[in-house]
Amino acid sequence: MEMPIGARFKRGWSAQNCEEEVKSANYPEIRYAFQIKIKGHRQKLPARHFPQFGGWVRCTPENAPFFGATCYFFGRKLYLDLKVPVGLINSSYGGTPIVSWISQEGFRAANLTSEVELYQKYDLPEAQLKVLQKKEKDRFFRELNDWHPRFVQIGAEAKAKAAGWSAKDLDDSGWIPLKTVGRLGMTGPEIRWFRTHFTVPEKMRGQAMQLTTDQLGNEATVYLNGKEIASYASEAPGRAKKFSVTIPAEAFDPSGNNVLAIRMEVLYRAGSATPVRNILERIVFSAGAKKFAVNRNWRHKTEFRFSAKQHPEAPVPVPIELPYLASSFPSTLYNGMVDSWTRIPVRGVIWYQGCNDNGKIRYYPWHKALINDWRVKWNNPEMPFIITQLAGFDPHHVNNWKTADPTKVSGYALTRDIQRLVMQEMSPTVGLACLIDIGEAANIHPANKQDVGYRLALEAERIAYGKDIFSRGPLFREAKAEGDRIRVCFDNAEEGLSTSDGKAPGAFAIAGKDGVFHWAEAAIDGKDVMVSSPEVKEPCFVRYAYAGYRGDCNLRNSAGLPAYPFRSDAIDYSSAR
Repeated sequence: MEMPIGARFKRGWSAQNCEEEVKSANYPEIRYAFQIKIKGHRQKLPARHFPQFGGWVRCTPENAPFFGATCYFFGRKLYLDLKVPVGLINSSYGGTPIVSWISQEGFRAANLTSEVELYQKYDLPEAQLKVLQKKEKDRFFRELNDWHPRFVQIGAEAKAKAAGWSAKDLDDSGWIPLKTVGRLGMTGPEIRWFRTHFTVPEKMRGQAMQLTTDQLGNEATVYLNGKEIASYASEAPGRAKKFSVTIPAEAFDPSGNNVLAIRMEVLYRAGSATPVRNILERIVFSAGAKKFAVNRNWRHKTEFRFSAKQHPEAPVPVPIELPYLASSFPSTLYNGMVDSWTRIPVRGVIWYQGCNDNGKIRYYPWHKALINDWRVKWNNPEMPFIITQLAGFDPHHVNNWKTADPTKVSGYALTRDIQRLVMQEMSPTVGLACLIDIGEAANIHPANKQDVGYRLALEAERIAYGKDIFSRGPLFREAKAEGDRIRVCFDNAEEGLSTSDGKAPGAFAIAGKDGVFHWAEAAIDGKDVMVSSPEVKEPCFVRYAYAGYRGDCNLRNSAGLPAYPFRSDAIDYSSAR
């Protein structure tokens, strides 16, 4: 939901055809409010708008790149179809679990006691929280300093092999361009080298210069033309980890061509630490009032990455554990980003989340609790709530999804099933937009947000605005064995079924009593689908698109809307507490 339309296409973080969409986004009667990302532990916070906007804004080509893509395409269809002004409030925070968005009152009402108990554990006076933070911080860094010599010992061989990486004449053309690096330490302790070739401006040659940097890691050594010019150890205090050193004139190449190399050790990821490329691009050389930033042509190579699997005898210290400070803590985003908006009436909610909770059966009571909670908070027991079912995604089976095991599947399949069940149990005012056919196996943020917004709007127009339209694709009703085949019957298929590509229906799998599924052949039979496999003589169960990703989810109804993924071997989610 946070993903913007974008001014220029960037896979995974902008909508398809974003340049053209932005140019035509001239709808002054569509107003947009973008709630800033903020956490609220123990207190409910007032609404805060994204600084770029500062409040409600009109939809114009200038503002549109910042609009949430799903939100915009949803609102645009409503505006064009209903012919009335539309207000859109985007309160979103990527990569967060559903429990962050449920209030404490909501957890209590749903009898979800473990979340209430966790919240209460840290519902302490500010003075006590500060004591807790200091104690935990001291514990972590004490253990980290004790562990560090072991890290150095294990990486000694790799360090020896990298001894020449600081040399000026090293051929680093095979090193990886810096643009591929985000935040270091995300997968564990590591040592990475960075190199760049730069030219000293002619007006600054022949004189001593000051080198200034931000902190470069837990430990770092900087080399200029193969010679060490600065360093600090991991146990050094924070204030000593920002370089400001004077470099004599003779250290620079008289021709102006130089190489700066940095050996950087990162033992842990400090929260949402600044990406390393931003730090490197702020390195500055200065001489009096004259200064220049080192160019951006940085390359990098890994010297050593610690593997917990290879060295279980040397476990890495557990990072600072203060869960109430994280965006994943129960109620923290409801308090910071939702509660204040309940003061104004809204016509409904569109919800696009679930990746962080994929595969968790507990998502079933959480999702129902969220919907009930928000309806209470807005004092609207029938407030329309439209869920966006997770799109296809499975980076582990990008090239072999056709032959992936249909029995052991990604947790995304289970989450979609829960989303479908929540919709069915909480109808008629809970909707579900199916996206199974527009996902990308290796991209968790597929670019086709136009269809996402369109399908959400169809559900909203039917549920919230009373339009007599098709807004859903074929929805599983029942499966009946007929000899060596199994007949699948659907709702929303009154006018028949078809496929989006004219081929036979794909993505079906069946199983016998043993519960072992096999990908199957399928054929449309009027309003039903007949499924069979030579591997299953007496079919008992059937599934459709029940996988992380399938590239052949082509079944649809007469309205052109895709069939919802399903499994006939149902799970009792109600026991999850």
